[in-house]
Amino acid sequence: MERVNEMNRAERRKAEKKGQAIQKEPVINIKSSDVQQLKKNAAKEAADTAFLLMLSIPMSVLHDKHGWGKVRCERFIDQVLDLYDSFEKDYVALDDLEKCLGDEAGIKIERSSKNGK
Repeated sequence: MERVNEMNRAERRKAEKKGQAIQKEPVINIKSSDVQQLKKNAAKEAADTAFLLMLSIPMSVLHDKHGWGKVRCERFIDQVLDLYDSFEKDYVALDDLEKCLGDEAGIKIERSSKNGK
């Protein structure tokens, strides 16, 4: 038996005329709340992966190019994770961090757009 999603419409019609059995994909009913939960889980997983990437890259640069050893790297990671925890708990906002970096260190981090707009 051939699966319906592996055949185009013309191939399915031709197989049906020949009397070949065609297995159709099952229809699955899912609640919209389940769809929303799946989206939320996927977004969280993507954010966690992006965060890990954005922590690993600077950490690699500090270690490889600036000679940071294990102790300094671990201390840096702990401090970043602590600040990220504060961000997740809404104790600090991204705009506040950007303003502080600009005011205190003269560092401006450019974004292509704010809030996805």
